[in-house]
Amino acid sequence: MKIKVEPSLISWRVRQVLFLLMAAFVAYVEGFTNPFWIWNCVPIAASYLLLSRARQRVTDPLPEIAFFVIACGAVLFAHAAWLNDWGGTATGSSTAGLMFVVLPVYACVLGGAAFGLAVLFSRRGQ
Repeated sequence: MKIKVEPSLISWRVRQVLFLLMAAFVAYVEGFTNPFWIWNCVPIAASYLLLSRARQRVTDPLPEIAFFVIACGAVLFAHAAWLNDWGGTATGSSTAGLMFVVLPVYACVLGGAAFGLAVLFSRRGQ
């Protein structure tokens, strides 16, 4: 008995695991018992929703990919900087932890700007 599996289904499952790993990394850095990590996963969840919407459409997914790269990249970079204390990110000041309050907003704004630019570039190329 042969099972036929579409390649797109496999790649989407791999993407789902990637999103779960990103969320797990954020939770690991902030502490699994700290519920505030859920707030910091908002750009990751938004990227997942945008990419799943793009998967159902026939048009170019470049804007959604741009949002994913910029928004998730900002969140992951900030958490890696906190974890490794790059340049005193975690220990440099008493208010360093406030970064996590505004980080999802900044990441979504930057991702939205990248989304808009990608829309402009994809329309210009047509």
